[in-house]
This record gives sequence, C-alpha cells and structure tokens, in this order.
Amino acid sequence: MKKRPNYRFLRKALFFVLPLLLLLACAIRKNDVTPYAQTAYYKETINTLQKQQPVILQGDTLKVGWAKLSITPPPPFPLAGYGKRLGKKYTSVHDSVYVRTFAFNNGKQEAYFIVLDMLVTPMTLTAALNDASLKVGLKPEQLYLSATHTHTSFGGWGEKLMGWVMAGNYSQEQLNKTTDQIIKSIKLARADAEIAKVGYGKTYAGHLVGNRLNGEESVRDTTVRFMRFEQRDGDVAVLAAFSAHATVLPSKQQILSRDYPGAFVDALETQVDFAAFTAGAVASHRPVYHHEDSFRSVDSLGTQLSRTIIPVLPTIEMHYTNTLGYSRLPLSLPAPEFRISDNYHLAPWLFYSLFGNYPSFVSSLQVGDVLFLGAPADYSGEYMKELEQLTAQQNNKLMVTGFNGGYMGYLTPSRHYMLDEYEVRDMNFYGKWGGDYLTDLFKKVIQAHRQSTATEQ
Repeated sequence: MKKRPNYRFLRKALFFVLPLLLLLACAIRKNDVTPYAQTAYYKETINTLQKQQPVILQGDTLKVGWAKLSITPPPPFPLAGYGKRLGKKYTSVHDSVYVRTFAFNNGKQEAYFIVLDMLVTPMTLTAALNDASLKVGLKPEQLYLSATHTHTSFGGWGEKLMGWVMAGNYSQEQLNKTTDQIIKSIKLARADAEIAKVGYGKTYAGHLVGNRLNGEESVRDTTVRFMRFEQRDGDVAVLAAFSAHATVLPSKQQILSRDYPGAFVDALETQVDFAAFTAGAVASHRPVYHHEDSFRSVDSLGTQLSRTIIPVLPTIEMHYTNTLGYSRLPLSLPAPEFRISDNYHLAPWLFYSLFGNYPSFVSSLQVGDVLFLGAPADYSGEYMKELEQLTAQQNNKLMVTGFNGGYMGYLTPSRHYMLDEYEVRDMNFYGKWGGDYLTDLFKKVIQAHRQSTATEQ
C-alpha cells in the first residue's frame, strides 16, 4: 500500500520555514561594490564641501591656552574597549582619566582642540556637546574632538545593543557630568590663553608600532607628530599624536587606566608644563612592547615614546602666527554593510537597530601652517604617506587624528577588503570603499584649506 504524504507535517514545516525565509530576505543584502566616485553619496558630500568651505581668518597674534579636568567616574562603573568584557565594571582606578583642552584665539575667532582619555568620542557625547557649546556662545564646529583610544577607560555612553557590548549600561548622569567637565575645561583654557609661539615637529618611533592587519612592516605610520606651544611667560605645552592602538592592557584587566598614552603624558610633563596625547591613524596599527601585557609595559612604552620627543623639543623652530581656521564637513554615507560573508551583509535597518544611526563628519583645525584632520573612525595609518605628501606640496604640515565624534568603524585601504580579519570584516561598517572615500575627502579638505588661506591672505 502506497504511503500517503504527511501533509500536516508539511504544513507545519512551511509555517516555520516561510517566515524564516521572509525574514532572511528582509535582513540580508548583497554587497555593493560600486566605486565611490560614481555614487550619489559622494556627489552629495562634494556639493556640501563646495558650499561649506573652511572658516580661516588672519587676525592678531595667536593666543594659546590649555587646561585639564578629571572625568573619572568613581568605581564601580562600566569599562569600554573590548566587546568580550560585555561592559564589566572596573573595581579600582590605576590612573585617572581627563579631558585636556587647548584654546586658540586670534582676535577674530576662536577654536578648541579637545582630547579625551576615552575609547572614542561617543556620538551621544557629541550630540550633548553640540547643544552645550551653543549655550556658551560657540558653534559645534569650533570644537575639534579627539580621544586617546585607551581600551581601559569608562563606558556607559552607548545607547544600543552594541553600545552595551562595547561600553556597558548607558548612564545619562555620567554623560551629563562629562559634558559639563568638557565645557569647564574650555572656559579654563580660554582664560589661560596668552600670546604664544607655535612649532611643529616629527620623530621616528617605528620600533614601537607594528601592522597587525597584514604584517607588512613597510606599510606603517611610524611617525610621532607633535606641536609645541610656548606662552609669552615661558610656559610650554606639547600636543602629540601617534598611530599605535592603546591596547597594551588586556581585556581581562578590570582597572581604569589611560594605558600607554597616560604614561607618555606623565613622562613628558616632567619636562614641560602641559602635555596631551591623541590617537593618530590607528587602524591596523598595534603597539610594540617587550614585556607582558601589564602596567610595566604601559610605563615602558609611554616612557620610550616620550624619549623620542624630549631631546628634539629645544630644536623645534618656533614662530608667531595669526592664522586660525576650522571646519566640520557633514558626510553623506552609503548604506551600512555589516558583512556576514564575502558577498552579503545585514540589511541597514538591522544594523541601525544594533548600532544606532548617527551623523558622521570630517573635522579640521588649522593653526598657522599646521592642519589637523579629524576622522570619524579608526582610520588607517597606511594612508598617511600620500596625505602628508599632498600637504607638504602646499607648504603645510599635517596631523590626522581619529574618533572625532562620529564613527564609521575601521577604515582601511580597499585592497584589504577580502582579508579574513577582524578589522575589515567585523568592524568595516561601510563596505569596500569606506577608507578610500574618506581619504579622497581628506585630500579635498586639504585643498579647501589651502584655497581659503590664499583668499584670506
């Protein structure tokens, strides 16, 4: 006797399978590899740049001031930096974390360089600062935001699920306190400002940084870039950038710390009155140290890095300037591509539900002939050579920093797109061309600053 099909089972199977297939169809998209220069988002951003040029003015002799304030929440409080921690709380404080602020004023306009001892400048904090800056008479674009990128600072600033994974439970109270301290640091730096000479320097620290993405030791940003400021009364400050991740301390460590940037600043401040460190183009760049991942290695790396600068500080050519400029270029972005395979990614709506949907921008700050460019990302040091060459052709110097208050994930050269590595898979949020796209925009912002400076002169 022929066995009849089990239609009841088939109906039940279809009842479960069809919704699953429908969900997959809604949740998964094929990757878009259209060259960025052919896209609408690129053309929109270029159009915005043409309408929104950098604000650069020649004024009186530049005044510079500086200040720092603690932003350390007392323990226990969530740590930020490693997803595997799931926002576990730190139990003690090894070294406090700060906001360090430089104030610049040439009589016609003012701008501020702000560096936080945090993993990033969180987007939630950027939004709060946008509102707070207006209340003290400043435009948001006058605040150039950056971070040291220490992976052992406090969290509590991420609203969505992935924000909780990276930084623990959200705390509006701590966000408000951090915002208030930043605004206070701006006021203190402004009050401290005096006529000052400025200078720019570079040193080599290739022994302290490696390429963790592909092992190509020739493709690294090995340069320590820094500015030296000397007020009329003789006080000296240094602002330095370096491209090695602040990841000496491991994820299992549950003590608040600035990691090696803190040790670097402390060592430098034995020689100068004030110092600050900001993360440079850190994507794919790891710190090199020769002991275990401990505070011993933190101190050693920070001290070694300071020793690349201290001997050359007296030799830096110093001069007065009256040029000050800034900009904040809003970015139009492609749909996010959080990849689940070589050719497919999560649908944008699912990405936004996990990570949030926040604006990104390129920030810039010009102090004399030194141009700072701020990336909303872990931006790769592999791009630095070509950017620095372009800036040098225009008789300017360049410092690129990350974590400017937006976040696009890791931005690396498109040639690495198919590597099966964390940086270009899990943390590449905007597809094959994200890094090349931002680099193109950096070049155009460099040119815009040059044109605006020439017009002002």
